[in-house]
Amino acid sequence: MRLLLPLCFLLLSSCGLKTDLVIYDDSAPEPQLASVSYQVVGKVLQLQLNIVGGSGLVLYQIDRTEVEPNCQCIGNWLRYYESSLSRQRMDLKRNIKLRNPEKTYAFRIRAKDELGRKSAWSKVFKVKASNG
Repeated sequence: MRLLLPLCFLLLSSCGLKTDLVIYDDSAPEPQLASVSYQVVGKVLQLQLNIVGGSGLVLYQIDRTEVEPNCQCIGNWLRYYESSLSRQRMDLKRNIKLRNPEKTYAFRIRAKDELGRKSAWSKVFKVKASNG
């Protein structure tokens, strides 16, 4: 009887879903933004970027803030967009509508791989909607 109780506990605790060990290749270089280009067409900011490195799937994050008109200071950064994980790394495009033509916005972008490793932020760029 003494041996039966620990044996039952051992059998019950070993039940459950068993999955294979997920192995990530962390020898791959960290993700980096190879190039970031942008242009403003009317009230739309057109972004195009390329990512190099990273393990497996990658995504990119875009932060935005408003620029103070008096001092040209950058405010607090807020996450504006985060793409879904994808194998695509080249010619990534995103259109962002600039809703208020009187305001100047600042943007920054970074890449992230499926291991959670992040690239450095891109250079901050400021844009304003154009009349056209």
